[in-house]
Amino acid sequence: MTQEILFVCNHNAGRSQMAEAYLNARYRDRYAAFSAGNYPSASMSEYTVRVMEEAGIPMTGHAPKSLAEFMDRQFDTIARLCDCSGTCPVLPSARRVIDHPISDPSRFVGDDGDIIEGFREVRDEVFAWVDETFGAAATGVAITWQRPDGPMPPVVLCSDTNRPLQEVIRDIRSLLEKRGIPCTITEENGPMQLSFNGVPFEKIVPLYVPKTCSMCGSCDGSEGECSGGRRYEGIPESVVRLAAMRAAGLK
Repeated sequence: MTQEILFVCNHNAGRSQMAEAYLNARYRDRYAAFSAGNYPSASMSEYTVRVMEEAGIPMTGHAPKSLAEFMDRQFDTIARLCDCSGTCPVLPSARRVIDHPISDPSRFVGDDGDIIEGFREVRDEVFAWVDETFGAAATGVAITWQRPDGPMPPVVLCSDTNRPLQEVIRDIRSLLEKRGIPCTITEENGPMQLSFNGVPFEKIVPLYVPKTCSMCGSCDGSEGECSGGRRYEGIPESVVRLAAMRAAGLK
């Protein structure tokens, strides 16, 4: 299933154009990217065209567009690359909005060499951020379920469905694979922890806070204060699914 992504910046002549072109070039099998500007320029920045062509991505056919052209669309994600979260015009409908301000290259001054070098730095920052934010779906999701073989029971039930956590994780793997996202599950002995691509799930979904440590009963186990680790009794299935979707770049 292809997700539609809209990148937004002030003039749609630099940052958002770079992000659109790179996402379509690198991850076109999973995403369809578009871009628009709050106050679009009359034409593309020649420096944007030059640094993108240096990276092997031609900008033929690209031109600044207004947000107004997309107001009747619904996007999976809108990413604002300008610092305008408080003043930005109304956005089209979207399942999620990301704010990730990147330096406005139109403000760069100096001679041609100085300006082109500044645009290269912005291009590289845009590429790295796009890979980090949207690339997970291309590389897959690794789920690690680590649980002690001592005092904690091997089966943890979800509070909202009363289903075993292991069963829920297997269902999540099937769901991701149906959407074309590779997913692996590893079960290990050790301090209690559920992670996605190496990140503890409560850091992906901060609304869930693990219960007190099962070993000492006083620390929360979230920063490794105690070897007892985390407790996940009562974890809602809906929260686990949300963490998995975010790890896959789908939420």
